[in-house]
Order: sequence, then structure tokens, then C-alpha cells
Amino acid sequence: MGIQNLSSVRVPAFRFLIPRVVFSCLLFLIFTTTPTMLASCVLTSEEGQQFGSNIDLPNPLKAEVIGIQDGDTIELKFIYSGKKAGRRMGKPVRIRFLHINCPERGMPFYKNAKQFTSEKCFRKVVSIRHKGEFDKYGRLLGEIVLPDGKILNKELVKKGLAVHFKKYSKDQEYAALEIAAEKQKVGIWSQPGMVLGHL
Repeated sequence: MGIQNLSSVRVPAFRFLIPRVVFSCLLFLIFTTTPTMLASCVLTSEEGQQFGSNIDLPNPLKAEVIGIQDGDTIELKFIYSGKKAGRRMGKPVRIRFLHINCPERGMPFYKNAKQFTSEKCFRKVVSIRHKGEFDKYGRLLGEIVLPDGKILNKELVKKGLAVHFKKYSKDQEYAALEIAAEKQKVGIWSQPGMVLGHL
């Protein structure tokens, strides 16, 4: 009888051992994955428009600058899934500065222009004024309004780090800013006989 009682006690204990292990594993998974899931939910709600897909672009478009391609091209923390973006559809929006053209890679003042743009807007939230127009590379054309209210496009021309892109812009303010920079011999205008090529 003693043996029978012992076996009857051991069998139930063994039966409940497996569910306890499974239960412990489940608890472990819940406690380790829940914070991550909650964090991702918070991230989504906080960034909503900044990193969600958007068919219609807000105007102005406000977002953080996460990349500097060159003096006149930046990348935003904002995904755009509209067809106008072409090859960049579903990727972070790139902005091609409207009205201006900076020196290309390998040209004098290329690094200066890129550095200036980086110092002014990298990791900062800027506003993009635009008309919803994209270039052939899928970049949105716009003016970059800095946190202090200044327009980066104009600041680059003032510093002689960009020219008025007359091929695509008839804006008289940009034309006047270029003339003033040339007279002051700043930036690219400081080098005598500077050949601007296709700028």
C-alpha cells in the first residue's frame, strides 16, 4: 500500500512538470518580447507621418534630415510611396534644392558646399516648400526652410557655394543674390577665371 501511494504521488508530480516548464517558457517570451513590441508601437505613433507611407505630400513637408548627398541634395526621414517618385517610390524622400546648383564632385568648392549644407540641417527638422514636382531621379524639388527661418537654398548662393540655376529658374531674387556674391568675390567667385561648366 505504501508503494502504491508513493507511485500515485509521483505520477501527478511528473505530469505537472511539463506544463510548468512550458508555462515558464511562455512567461519568459512574454516578458522579453512585450517591451520591444510596445517600443515599436510607440515609435510608430510618434513618427506616424515621418516614417509612414504617404501618397499625398504635406506642403510644407516637415521632417528630419538623415542624409546629405551633396550641397544641393538631402534625404529626409519620410517615406513617400507616390508614383511621382519613380525609382525612389517607397524610399526616404530626397530633396533637390530648387533654383540653385552647387559644384559637382571633383569641382572646386564641392566639399565646402556639402559641409555647409550638413552643418545647417543634418539631424535637424526642416520644412520643405514645394509644388509636388519631382525630377527624373525621383527627387522632390523644393526650398529648405531651416529651424531659424532662413532658406538654405538662398544661403548657399549668398556664400558663393551655389549659383542661380538659370536653366530651370527665372526667380529674380536668386539672380540678384548671385550677382551680389560675385561682386563680393565669395566662394566660387573668389577664384579668378573660374570655369563653372554646366553650373
